[in-house]
Amino acid sequence: MARYTIHVPQSEMAMGLENPLSAIEAYYKVRELREMGFKMVSLRNVDTGEEIVDIESLIRDSPDA
Repeated sequence: MARYTIHVPQSEMAMGLENPLSAIEAYYKVRELREMGFKMVSLRNVDTGEEIVDIESLIRDSPDA
């Protein structure tokens, strides 16, 4: 199962660096950050380095969702 870190460019903040999150965990954290007013939030797959901006599609396409 893929694991992700969360990146918020507006604050130069990254989450999950020591404990990467599952897709579902990352999705809920992104929702929480957006509710706090952060508009630009992305995920990074820790195995491939791929950056994901369309978080909703990650959950929609996830076999665990």
